[in-house]
Amino acid sequence: MPIYQYLTMVKSCKYCGAELSEDTLFCPKCGNYIKRKEADKSSPVKWILIAIACMLLVVAAGMLIATNNSKTQTALTMQSDSNLDASNEYVVYLCDENNNTLADKFIVVEINENSYTLMTDENGFASINLTVGEGSYQVNSYFKGDDKYAESHTSDIIIK
Repeated sequence: MPIYQYLTMVKSCKYCGAELSEDTLFCPKCGNYIKRKEADKSSPVKWILIAIACMLLVVAAGMLIATNNSKTQTALTMQSDSNLDASNEYVVYLCDENNNTLADKFIVVEINENSYTLMTDENGFASINLTVGEGSYQVNSYFKGDDKYAESHTSDIIIK
């Protein structure tokens, strides 16, 4: 038998042991049906689609993270004097990273376990008259941010 025939005869009949070629359906010696091995049914197209879907998920997640991190930075600063005068007015100023004033934004001011919500005016200022006795007080002010601007805060000591 020539060598090329041995290379193509890779299986044998399980009933009689006769050598069979890859494309044989019936054993030439005993006549039994030779069951073919099923081809792997997993399609490469299926795996390509799964890989593309995974890549799209990663890109979407990256865009979501980038969108959340792209808020404009803000600065909240105390504008009133640390020593309260007779008016007792505490003033804060809110602006963005380019020093543009931020109007109509909510500022939370906390002093003596009390919390007050203020709104900035058209010039970025928010103020409150604090009625406190003589002494030193810590005042915490917060801008909690919104869909466009990042949060900021300031912590100040005032004296009356």
